[in-house]
Amino acid sequence: MTLRNIEVSQEGAVTKVWFHNINSSFTQRFLITSDRHHDSIYCNRDLELKHLKEAKDTDAYIIDVGDLLDAMQGRYDKRRSYTDLRPEYKDGAYYDLIVKDAAKFYEPFAENFLLLGRGNHDNGVIKHANTDVLSNLAFLLNQKRKTPLCVGGYGGWIILHFDHGEKGGNRSSVKIKYHHGSGGEAPVTRGVIQTNRQMVYIPDADVIINAHSHNEYIMDVKRERISEQGVLYFDICTHIRTPGYKNDYADGSMGWEVERGGVPKPQGCVWLDISMQVFNGKTYRASKCAYSSVI
Repeated sequence: MTLRNIEVSQEGAVTKVWFHNINSSFTQRFLITSDRHHDSIYCNRDLELKHLKEAKDTDAYIIDVGDLLDAMQGRYDKRRSYTDLRPEYKDGAYYDLIVKDAAKFYEPFAENFLLLGRGNHDNGVIKHANTDVLSNLAFLLNQKRKTPLCVGGYGGWIILHFDHGEKGGNRSSVKIKYHHGSGGEAPVTRGVIQTNRQMVYIPDADVIINAHSHNEYIMDVKRERISEQGVLYFDICTHIRTPGYKNDYADGSMGWEVERGGVPKPQGCVWLDISMQVFNGKTYRASKCAYSSVI
């Protein structure tokens, strides 16, 4: 199987992706991830690899919205802990080692990656060490790709354009807003309250992705809309929070996560399938189906 030919452009906070000559049988899968913390001793790399292989086998594009690297063991990082440092990274060129090791791990899936967003760990390295590990990783992966891998911001937009290749320019689009996340872990609500706040100030999104807290949820909110022509219609905004692959709670006996009163968190990803529905025999609309894969 081979990935579809796409066009990608990026300007400021907006990344645009064009899918051409789409028909009614079109379905495109996306692997939505965050908080991989790949270089951490607590990263579940086996689960990571399982989902990456599934993405490759199903021609899924990968959208990662931050903290792909843990990157907390640098000399001037106050968060560092020697006991949490993988043996292969115990070297003076720590940041170079974790980037090169990650590039080797993700190289077989380089063509599947669509966007790497930033998280607090990624930005923390710039603050503590004046180096951009995420851009360096993207540079190495782009050497193995035909289409440039985009590096996004802490927040931003991905606009998916679907050109149906028919006379008259029949097109549809899906607008995705992503934000790595902020604040605490919200132990009672798991952050679901945030969906109501975001619906107010992000009214145009079809999908809203959050991360950071290592919680997981998928919530569809139906909205009443009206077009500029006065036509009443309804649509659905899909809210996604991605869990990540880090298990620093471990067996619950010791460690910073346990000492601070943290709780076990799910590990895994969210899959997003976008398909085409045909109305009145000619009008295409994109439909969404999101589902999680966690342990």
